[in-house]
Amino acid sequence: MEAPQARLLLVLATDGRSTTATEPQSDAAAAGRWRFSTSRQSAVLLSLIALSALFVAAGFFNQVFVEHEREIAQDWYRRGEEELKAGRAEAALDPLRTALVYSRNKPDYELRLGQALVEAQHYAEAKTYLLTLWQRQPGSAELNLELARLAAREGNVSDAIHDYEASLYGVWESNGEQQRRAARRELIQYLLTHGRTAEAVAHTMSYAANLPPDPELHVHAGEMFLMEESNDHAAEQFREVLAVAPHNAAALAGAGRAAFALGDYAGAENYLERANRAEPGDKTVMDTLAVARAVRSLDPNAAELSARARGERAMHGFTLVRGRLAACGVPGNASAAAALAAVSARGKDLEPKLRRNQLARDLDLFSTTVNFVFDAERAATAACGPGSVDDRALMLLAARRPGGGQ
Repeated sequence: MEAPQARLLLVLATDGRSTTATEPQSDAAAAGRWRFSTSRQSAVLLSLIALSALFVAAGFFNQVFVEHEREIAQDWYRRGEEELKAGRAEAALDPLRTALVYSRNKPDYELRLGQALVEAQHYAEAKTYLLTLWQRQPGSAELNLELARLAAREGNVSDAIHDYEASLYGVWESNGEQQRRAARRELIQYLLTHGRTAEAVAHTMSYAANLPPDPELHVHAGEMFLMEESNDHAAEQFREVLAVAPHNAAALAGAGRAAFALGDYAGAENYLERANRAEPGDKTVMDTLAVARAVRSLDPNAAELSARARGERAMHGFTLVRGRLAACGVPGNASAAAALAAVSARGKDLEPKLRRNQLARDLDLFSTTVNFVFDAERAATAACGPGSVDDRALMLLAARRPGGGQ
């Protein structure tokens, strides 16, 4: 039994392969084969380590190469930006194109090249380029905004408005709300430039409705409403600011202008006086305040006046316009000269009848005098342009009377 067991052990030690060698010879052969197997495993392991090292090195050098290209692209992009900021759009084109060679399909670089093409007035190329980018990103707010600006420069109003509106509902890469507000303001200004006031008002209402509680933004919204002559909405924006910041000079001035435009001269005087105290020296505020005060002091039909005070104001107005007619002279325009001559003749006929006491008692004479004052101021303004603060106040009062044109 001993010999078969020894052979079995030898077979197991030699991985199941039979041998005819003696036991000592079998041990030597097994050791040799083990050394060969170990050497082969070591070689494979070393090969794997070498390959891994090569992969790591290749990745490292590739990363170095990519980083180098990125730095080159940034350098060219920076040069293009500098040219654009200096107002040299044409000179910016090559650097921006080179930047894209080293950093392909980079959206912000591509967009900047499109903007440079527009600024350099390569409109046909810019349109083709931007539309190509747009096909990849139709929802890009930035691309739609650039297409809107391009259409505006080309005088294509309907396309410009369409693209502006697409930008409002598109996706912004960063600062979405701020960018969207800026784009809407740009659209509003464009609409006003082309006389589309109703559309501008609608967009301004959307703009104002989505504002955060920021006084500066609400003041800006109020100023846009004033430009659109949507004075009620303007007043609402300024009041909203004043509810939380009662001494805000810009809001006070805006509220005063809105009240003035609405014919609320007492309200205008109140707001503008406060605005002048909050920020003295604003010429627009001071000028509008002076006219508002003049309107209130010259209005012969103010409800709170006694009959005597109304007569005195009518007489004062007559004196003012007679001086205005005399100073106006003879205008070169024949139609204006004829109107001025006719109203001057009416004044000469009316003058002998005027007495302060008579104006207080005789309502017909009072009405005739007031109508003459307003007609004379209209004729003088048409012939000689705006006059003094009092003249401008009388023109506003003339416009407010029935049939006065407002």
